[in-house]
Amino acid sequence: MTSSTSGVTSTSSSTAATTAATTSSSSTSTLSSILTTLGAGSGLDTTNLVNELVAASQDPIQQQLDTQSTTNSNRISALGTITSDLSALNTSLSSLVSGGSLLTQPSVSDTSVLTATAESGSRLSNLSGSIKVEQLAQAQSISTTAYDSSKTFDAGTLTFTNSYGSATVPIDAGSSLSDVAKAINKKQAGFTATVLTQSSGQQQLMITGMTGDAYGFSVSGSGGASDINYDKSANSGSMTVNVAAQDAKLSYNNVEVTRSSNTFDDLISGVSINLKSASSQPVTLGSTRQTSNVRQAVLNFVDAYNELYSDISTNTAIGTSSSSAGALANDAGVRTLKSSLNSMINQKLSSTGSYSTLGEIGVSINRDGTLTADTTQLDTALANDPDSVEALFNPTQSTSNSAVSITSSIGKVTPGTYKLSDVTYDESGNITGAKLNGKDMLVSGKSLIASSDSTAAGLVLKISGTSVTDSTISIDAGVGGAVNQLYTQMTSSGGALTASKNTYTKVASAITQKETDLTSKMSTYRTRLTTQFTAMNTAVSGYKSTLSFLKQQISLWTKDSSSS
Repeated sequence: MTSSTSGVTSTSSSTAATTAATTSSSSTSTLSSILTTLGAGSGLDTTNLVNELVAASQDPIQQQLDTQSTTNSNRISALGTITSDLSALNTSLSSLVSGGSLLTQPSVSDTSVLTATAESGSRLSNLSGSIKVEQLAQAQSISTTAYDSSKTFDAGTLTFTNSYGSATVPIDAGSSLSDVAKAINKKQAGFTATVLTQSSGQQQLMITGMTGDAYGFSVSGSGGASDINYDKSANSGSMTVNVAAQDAKLSYNNVEVTRSSNTFDDLISGVSINLKSASSQPVTLGSTRQTSNVRQAVLNFVDAYNELYSDISTNTAIGTSSSSAGALANDAGVRTLKSSLNSMINQKLSSTGSYSTLGEIGVSINRDGTLTADTTQLDTALANDPDSVEALFNPTQSTSNSAVSITSSIGKVTPGTYKLSDVTYDESGNITGAKLNGKDMLVSGKSLIASSDSTAAGLVLKISGTSVTDSTISIDAGVGGAVNQLYTQMTSSGGALTASKNTYTKVASAITQKETDLTSKMSTYRTRLTTQFTAMNTAVSGYKSTLSFLKQQISLWTKDSSSS
């Protein structure tokens, strides 16, 4: 009986275990998830453990990348500040120079008759004279008779003729008066057409040429446009003259001259003149020095320079036991800029007058690299030779021979002194050759052009007469030109500051890539740890189930043995 009872009991326990195992198998997926999340199998908080292991691997590297990123961002920011300071200095000086506020300006006794302004690089301190304006230049203007607004033209042409040649404008069949005007304007031959609408609704075509007597024109219509015509020489035709073409007539110091335009710059060297009205009385010309502006420009330059230099010094400071290094302590580009600024004070900026450097008018370098302006010395210089001080701030170009003129724009040629020599001519007086600093120049009529591989590339000279054999050409930058040249050199595609910027940009990209790679690596690491701990929890859970079953069986066996 005992044995039978024991057998029955054992069989029942086995069935229960089998049933439990079957139930467990049906929810393996759910239990696995719970075990993974809670670490139930092993009794460990595997989720937190995985997080800590990943952090232990990731945090030191991330901290290094964060430090590198912060350092690099500080460098980019500091470099941006310095570049901005240099740009502001360049822009302010360029505006002053181009605006003419540092140049001696021509004065005019009656601005209702004409105005005059100094051209860049001009020297007008001794300007004097008078201009009498007899008549202004006019552009010819003619108009057709009035047409009904519905008027159209058959196919034809309009031929315009003046002293410089002719131009033919085709007129399409069915063109309205507005279409004719559009066709004329589209040709861009120096004629402007406009349609005028009268109060009655009728329309007229008005055609206007360019100012000056030589631009007076005739128009001849053919085909469907044959009734649009005017003969200037005979002053006849279907069109009416509203304004006759004429040149400006004036006298300069009692010498009569004409100009085709009311605006010109070839009467007085360095002066652009704009005629506004005729007058029976001459207008007196003189000059007004901009002494106070030049003085203030020197002081403003010193302040702007010091602001730039202060930012450079702060950001390039070498670290000590009591202070940290600047963000750009080892930056080669900023060191190059700093060195160039230091040499600017004693750089030759002008080749004419008593003063050729800023140091000679009272600007000196302090021990810390900043500047100081000695206003007493500056005022003395302005009193002694204001033209020379003015020249220090304005780019100029000049020649030692009055028969040689520079026609290339100021600022186009690298500053320096160049020697024109060996100018030769043929029997007819045509230039056949010349040299500039020993290099052959290109000859174009009366003009000489520096070769493209010359240090004076861009220089164009015009020769008057046939007696010129040599001349000294002086191209002076002035402070404005020197700062502009420095800014261009530093920030061009191959410039020192651009090179630094490119370096830091590459570093930023490399750090970003390293962070991306680290994130990807840690994600893979997290997945691997989670998989390993999940497998461990599953195994431990299985071991616990087996242990529990064995304990139950042992307990039953022990109980049966006691009962017998």
